[in-house]
Amino acid sequence: MRLDGQFTVNAAQADVYAFLTDPATVSRHMPDVKNVVIEDTDHFTVTARVGISHIKGDVVMKLAIKDRQPPVSTTVVGKGTGLASAVDMVTSFTLESTGATEMPETVVHWRGDVTISGKLAAFGPQGLMDRIARKNIDTFIEGIRSGLRSSGEGVSP
Repeated sequence: MRLDGQFTVNAAQADVYAFLTDPATVSRHMPDVKNVVIEDTDHFTVTARVGISHIKGDVVMKLAIKDRQPPVSTTVVGKGTGLASAVDMVTSFTLESTGATEMPETVVHWRGDVTISGKLAAFGPQGLMDRIARKNIDTFIEGIRSGLRSSGEGVSP
């Protein structure tokens, strides 16, 4: 499953990059996260509650931040297991500064490629997995916006 999109943040590109590449900060805004273990600045493990139809439980994702190119782009690679399923994902973002110095604005272009096998894969053909993924992405983006606002930065749609 491939998903992509963009959103705009009223913050300097370097500040947005720092926010999105800090495991402690960004994991606080991921949907349905129950626990986060940070190994170092590039490796962390997230346990999240997943519910699709009648299948509910925890998925443990080991995430690694790769190919850091501050303050422009990075990639996050993840492998997860749970609910008799396996999840492999590669997500990336590229930041584009579009505002003036006195009113900084950054466009976040993002893309995610997710492969699911096992029990959860059965929900892909009906489009249910895609709808749930998009809902979680929207929740995550709102979490990022909220986090940037609480750190003193503004955002726009």
